[in-house]
This record gives sequence, C-alpha cells and structure tokens, in this order.
Amino acid sequence: MSEFTIVQNKEEIIDAINAKREAGYKDSEISVISKTKLHMDELHDSEVNLTSTSGSFSDKMAKVLTGEDGEEVVLSYYKLSDDEKARYKKEILNDNFLVVATKDTSSHEEVEQANAAYQDEVNTKGGHYAEETDGPKS
Repeated sequence: MSEFTIVQNKEEIIDAINAKREAGYKDSEISVISKTKLHMDELHDSEVNLTSTSGSFSDKMAKVLTGEDGEEVVLSYYKLSDDEKARYKKEILNDNFLVVATKDTSSHEEVEQANAAYQDEVNTKGGHYAEETDGPKS
C-alpha cells in the first residue's frame, strides 16, 4: 500500500521526503508527482523518482488526440479508489505535489541465483574465463 503526502511547495517536498526516509523508505521507493516537470538540485543524485503528469510537448499533443488524461495515467499505477484518484488528481491540477512512498516487496533473489557475478565459488581449474564460471558463453 502506498502512503501519499500532499505538499504545496518545493521546500515541503524535501521535508516530506526526509520524513519518508525516517519512516524506513529507501529513495527508490519514493516518488514525487507534479503537474509540471520538477528540477530540484537537492534530489539530483538521489533515486527519488520525479514524475510529471504533463510530460513533454509530444506527450501533450498525443493526449489531446487520444483524450488521455495524464493525471489519471500516473495515478492508475497506485491501487486507489475512484474517490482517492479524484482527490489526488484535483490536488495535482491545483499545482500541489504528491510525495508517494511504496514499499518494494519484490524479491531480488532471482538475480542473485541466475547471475554468475554472485557466485561464491569460482572454478580455478584453469582455462578460459567463460569456462571457469556458469556465466554466459560466447
């Protein structure tokens, strides 16, 4: 389940992100949703996701032609009721920002099991590197 925080300016975004971090969320689990594209130096080297509902010029033109609603598309990623979607969409359209934290519950074990880089033991019998590991063979 996602935790939404509504903020009204950029300074409050940083405070809300820091509160999410203190609550145990990683930067990769935090998103900021805004009507227009955000440029924040404070978040430049972080993994916090900045999402704009308006998109680029070509995105805007495609939305006009298809009747697609950018806010609806972004909010559909989260499991929200229709009332919650309407509320958050209204906040975005009123130039407020949403700071959203969603715990990553996916397992990353598959990568560790399938990737030769995570092997504990390496075959030292000699020969070509590809023969020494279970990694990809050319």
